[in-house]
Amino acid sequence: MIFQIPLELKVKDKNVQAIIDLDTGFIGFTELINDKEIEYYYGESPVEFKKALFNCLEPILGERIVTNFKISRKNENMKFINKYLRENNKKL
Repeated sequence: MIFQIPLELKVKDKNVQAIIDLDTGFIGFTELINDKEIEYYYGESPVEFKKALFNCLEPILGERIVTNFKISRKNENMKFINKYLRENNKKL
């Protein structure tokens, strides 16, 4: 089953939705132009789509962030670095 949620965005003269995939955490956009759907990755999307997404989410954002390293990609990098250092430290 695909767990994606659509958010209608307010973009002047455009019909755009942000799509958030709850399984992968990826965010993309879909624009409807003349009954044709144009899909964008978050990184390649027009900046106006990203701004509209932030404006949509802003009212529900928390007052402060508490970090969750279990979902951070930086945590995955640190696990790799720590493992590498431990393995190479044993060789010394």
